[in-house]
Formats: sequence, structure tokens, C-alpha cells
Amino acid sequence: MKIANILSAILGLVLATLSIQWIFNPEAAADSLGMLYLEGGGRNTQIRDFTAFFMGTSIMCFLSLITKQFQWILCAGIIFFIAAVFNVISSFSHGAPIVFSALVSEILFTMIAVSASLIYKSNKL
Repeated sequence: MKIANILSAILGLVLATLSIQWIFNPEAAADSLGMLYLEGGGRNTQIRDFTAFFMGTSIMCFLSLITKQFQWILCAGIIFFIAAVFNVISSFSHGAPIVFSALVSEILFTMIAVSASLIYKSNKL
């Protein structure tokens, strides 16, 4: 279970860091993802959605760390898996470029989350 705790903590900290960047320096956060920093309502949506995405998944990681329940971090993994799938689908369906750095991160985050959830679950049996 120690490995699951370490994985949950590392992933939670990385995601919390991304969330904090979106809160305090959203222009730099957008730039780090290769995105334009939008104007008006688009900026509100951009900041709100990315902060919620990273903060929500970070909270899920920390909830697994605290409660030792696999479901929380598995949910974070599902979210990153969906993001990876739509990273690819957006390219084929809408002509958007695949952002390989994001895809690698999404796959890595998914693997960490699923690995931690399996370890938590196996220790419950």
C-alpha cells in the first residue's frame, strides 16, 4: 500500500501544482500547454474549466491517499483516459493537431492512477 500512497501523493501534487498555476498565473498556464490565452467569456471558461479539471483530479488523488479507497484515484484515471482518447479523436474528427506532450502526460497520469487504484484494491481483498 505504500507504493499506492506514493503514487497518489505524487500525482496529486503534480495536479495541484497545475491547478494553482491556473489560479494564480493562468496566462503562463495556458502558454505551458501551447494554448492561446483567450479573451472575454472564453478566458473565463478556459480558466474555470482547466482549474476544475486539475483541482478535481488532484482532490481525487488525495482522497484516495487519505481514505485508502481505490475508487477516488480510479476516477481521476478515467478522466485522464477520456482526455487522451479525445486528444486523438479531435485530430481525426475535427482536424485538430494531436498534442503529443499532452497525450503522453494523459497516458502517464492514467497509468499512475490505475496502478495506484489496483494496488489499493488488492490490499483490500
